Amino acid sequence: MPVDPSLLSGYLLACVVLVLTPGPDMAFVLGQTLSGGARRGWAATIGVFTGASVHILAAAAGVAALVAANPLLFTGLRIIGALYLLYLGFHAIRAALRGVGGLGEAGAPTTSLIAAWRQGFLTNLLNPKVGLFFLAFVPLFVDPTRSAPWVQMLILGPLLPAISIPFFAVLIAGAARIAGRLRASSAGRWLDGAAGTLFLGLGVRMLAGMPR
Repeated sequence: MPVDPSLLSGYLLACVVLVLTPGPDMAFVLGQTLSGGARRGWAATIGVFTGASVHILAAAAGVAALVAANPLLFTGLRIIGALYLLYLGFHAIRAALRGVGGLGEAGAPTTSLIAAWRQGFLTNLLNPKVGLFFLAFVPLFVDPTRSAPWVQMLILGPLLPAISIPFFAVLIAGAARIAGRLRASSAGRWLDGAAGTLFLGLGVRMLAGMPR
């Protein structure tokens, strides 16, 4: 077995704890679901997982270490990611004030799902803390005497997104039910506003967390 079984059990337990701790990805998927329903929530989730996959590959290849060693590059990525979240937030709030759909793109449901996937992908990809998480956390459960470290990282890394799927399923189902009821009432148009406020908060939080 390329991964130590005892380390694997500890890693799985740590993953469950991490998944149960609310974070930016969970908040982003919640906002997308409130704004566009369960299908958009799942599209955003797949986008987040796609971004996480890129971070996992980068950490296994050592690219994340180069980003961590370059403060300017790290800060630049965080600024770009924060500005992107702020853009999504302002766009959604403006759409709520105008009474039109905000987080999807013009018209067609398919286009909206593609937009949700892309937004989830970019939001995760442009957060360098995710890459550093895989670079700093996953190696704690790697036993170099078992197999090549990069092989173990490619095995362990995807387990975190996989474990989070049931939790995202519950989150999306609950948020979609609430959104469906509100969409049928006069309060429906403000769901975009709620999602936009959520994204603005994530962007501000990312900017506020940067070192001075």
